[in-house]
Amino acid sequence: MSILHKVTLLFIVLPATVFNLAAHNGVKVSVKMFLKGALEPSGLMRDDLRSNGLLPNIEPYSSLANFKHYGNGGGEVVASSAVFQVTGNNAIVDWVMVELRSENSITTPVTTHAALLQRDGDVVDMDGVSPLNFLVANGKYYVVVRHRNHIGVMTAAPKNLSSQPFFVDFTSPYMPLFGTNACYNNGTLRALWLGNTNADKKVIYQGAGNDRDIIFFKVIQAPGNTSFSLDYILLGYLSTDVNLDGKSIFEGNDNDVIPILDQLIGSCQAGNCNITEQIP
Repeated sequence: MSILHKVTLLFIVLPATVFNLAAHNGVKVSVKMFLKGALEPSGLMRDDLRSNGLLPNIEPYSSLANFKHYGNGGGEVVASSAVFQVTGNNAIVDWVMVELRSENSITTPVTTHAALLQRDGDVVDMDGVSPLNFLVANGKYYVVVRHRNHIGVMTAAPKNLSSQPFFVDFTSPYMPLFGTNACYNNGTLRALWLGNTNADKKVIYQGAGNDRDIIFFKVIQAPGNTSFSLDYILLGYLSTDVNLDGKSIFEGNDNDVIPILDQLIGSCQAGNCNITEQIP
């Protein structure tokens, strides 16, 4: 091949390569959110799961029902054990899942990212500090946040995302959300509805498919509960731990049932109503 041909080929191939790299450098999203089950009067969330050594080092969503990763999501691993040793406002509360959905097709995620939630509501990457990076081209995307036993929410409109971190504040009572009654709102802050213990995208206190019974059977059938006690305390990283204190309790102090009932009464003045996830 002549030198002229080599130079010509270089100019043909190089622009395409540069273009593809630019298109996949990724977009960055800085998310803030609260989980109602973990939220304390101080305005911070409890980090009992972390302080009791219950948080898994690898994301849990790949193995959970009704959760599915897309794009490059899935298998995220904490960068260092030091991430779970941080205390204070930036201590890790739990794992969450963040999704991006195209403005042209909002029913299916384009990509997902398991991430870490701090006590002050910041959602960070595996280093415990950085905003999330999604390997997709710049563009407009709906942003979704989900949790293993809370009801997920989605922005009402797509956000224009690029390599510059875009801030999405799900704790603000003023940011439009998709659907109606999408999350808890006390007029000052928002938080994801608690109590979806069976991951069916609904919170139900009584009737078919209710979340209270899931807690009951998990506690009553626990291997250590040999006396079948209703106030047995089951320790662990479990979906039945509604208030995220590391304990699943059906009856007694700090039980996980009453928060579900109180929430429903506060939301619709009845214990027999349901809260349904508003993500399409």
